[in-house]
Parts: sequence; structure tokens; C-alpha cells
Amino acid sequence: MKRRQSPVAKLGHVAAHTPDLDESLWFFNEVMGFQVTERDGDTAYLRGMRDWEHHTLSLTESGQTGVDHFAFRTESEEALDELEQQLKDEGEEITHVEAGEENGIGEAIRVDKFGHNYEFYWDVEKPKAPEGKRSGLLNRNYSESVGNRIAPRRIDHVHVNDPGENAFKHDEWLREAMNFQLNERYEDKNGEYWGWWYAVTPLPHDIAIHREEPGDPTQFHHVAFHLDSLQDLWTAADICSEHGIEINNRSNGPAMHAITRADCMYVKDPASQLRLELFAGPGYLNFEPDWEPIEWKEESLGGPTNHQWHGGGPTWDGIDYV
Repeated sequence: MKRRQSPVAKLGHVAAHTPDLDESLWFFNEVMGFQVTERDGDTAYLRGMRDWEHHTLSLTESGQTGVDHFAFRTESEEALDELEQQLKDEGEEITHVEAGEENGIGEAIRVDKFGHNYEFYWDVEKPKAPEGKRSGLLNRNYSESVGNRIAPRRIDHVHVNDPGENAFKHDEWLREAMNFQLNERYEDKNGEYWGWWYAVTPLPHDIAIHREEPGDPTQFHHVAFHLDSLQDLWTAADICSEHGIEINNRSNGPAMHAITRADCMYVKDPASQLRLELFAGPGYLNFEPDWEPIEWKEESLGGPTNHQWHGGGPTWDGIDYV
């Protein structure tokens, strides 16, 4: 089946709460090596070394933890208008965000879908890295010499947890209404789906859903940023150890996903409790116009291991079997 055009072009950013902005900036800026685009009052805007947009992560000191919203950029201004009308036709309640309300972002719309606050926008600022930090290579933003030894390169994907039937409804909405391409999904030995990986870009996934048991909370599980290689992950693990940052993988170090074929490591900001995945290596890029979803089954993964995703159970908090 030929891939249909989605109104969405790419994942843009994640906006999170923190009870202590300075403490979160210690983790994201000093330890992880994110670049601070600007700090405005109680909010800091950050991005990876090769991100072009104003920010791909924002942190607001609010006395809370959790994610305020995650945002996707549309294909065009017209696509944003058409998407707004589509959502209204679906009976959704739309929240309008004025240009500049979120620094660097133009007019946007937000909608609560299955307990997740989606934002969609078109206009965005793309400031160059400041003098002294700017790369001499025109196809890069920051010079590699100014980052620390981790220095995430770019935003990669988000992953959410949905309880029970919400996961199936969320899956249908992404595929049928939003025209996201389903690249991979996982089915357990009882014939029940537990995970879905979707993309609007050639990446293995821009967003993924994990199904939880009915009655479990809806959760934002993690935001992932890309590194170049497995060696980058081992270096990141060393730096986390030096700073007393706990690695959330069951293996206490880098691991590999069977699904999406990428190396990975999970860590949490001690202040905001926002989980960050460092997602490394090429995985695969998908340019096929007639892609059929890869159907993973429990037996095809060889059973549960510490580097493969097997579904089931109430949560997968801190476990690297994706």
C-alpha cells in the first residue's frame, strides 16, 4: 500500500515541567551537553548540537514534574489550517497558542488526544548558534568542539504509554486520521498487540505507543535524542557514572533494541524526572513508498531478554527491552 501524505512533517519539541530549573539545567546542559538557546524567566529552551529549530526541549520551573506537551511541525501553513479544521470536524476541542507565547514558535494549536497534549505548528525561528560556538561547516549548527563528550545531536522520537483500549484508539487515530506510517508492531503469544512504532520521516519511528493494562495511568515515557555511535553511548555511560546519574537500563549500560535496530541508553533528570533516551547508531532509514509493517511476535524475538522488547506486564519503567 502506497504511503499517504501526512499533514505532519516532523517531531519538533517536548515541553516539560521541573521543580528546580537550575538543577535541571545542570543535568541537561552541563552533564548531557544540550545547548541553551535562551533562558526567559522560569523557562529554558534547549536543543541538540545539530538541531536547527529554536528549541527541541523546554523546561519550565513550575513546582511540578511531567510533560506539558509534545509538538509536531506541519508540512506547511496550509497544512496546519487544514489540520485544525480536521480536528474540529472530529469534534475535538482546540486550544490556540498565540505566536511568541512559547519562545521561538509561531501560532500553534493544541489538542488532548488520549491523555496526551499534542501541539502542531508551522512558523518557527531557526537561530544560528552564537559566535564562538558556531560550526565552520555550513551544514551544521554548533561546532563539535564546544559540546561536552555526550552532546546529543538532534531530537529523534517520543514514546508514550496508553492503558487498555486507549492504545488501540490512539493507534487508529495516528494511522487513519493523521496518516502516520506504521513501521513495526509487536504481538504477544496470546495474539494481543502491545506496541506500535510510527513515522512521518524516514526514521524508524517519530512516535511509539506501548499498551499498558486497563486502569494503569497514561504516561509520557521518554523523549529520545540521537547520538552517532555505540561508542558515544559508552562515553555517555562513563560520564553518567562520574556524576552519579543512574542508568535506567536493566543492564546498567548501553543496550540494543531488536525493534528499530538501534543502540540505546535511558537516564532521568533527577530534578524533573523526565526520562531521556540516548538513541545511537543508524538503526535503519525507510524510504519505501509501499512499506508493510514489520510484525514482531514474542517467539520471533526469542523471548524476553534485557535487550529486546517483549510486551506484557503493567509497566516497563526503567527496562530496556524496547
